[in-house]
Amino acid sequence: MNKQAAIYFTLGGIILLFSTPLGYNLVNIVYRNKNLTGEYVPILNGFIHSLMLIGILVFSIGIVTFVKDKK
Repeated sequence: MNKQAAIYFTLGGIILLFSTPLGYNLVNIVYRNKNLTGEYVPILNGFIHSLMLIGILVFSIGIVTFVKDKK
């Protein structure tokens, strides 16, 4: 297995696994002094889903790199 493909696989998996805690922390950092009553959950879901999408994209880059180097 190519070293670069393994790095992308691992990084994508880590991002997917830690998307929920990262989402909580990012919402708390970005909206530190804001009152998010009633809006916290939709904003949190947006952050979590965007992090999951990034993780899937990085993981798929690893797959493409692995298949490309295998040929």
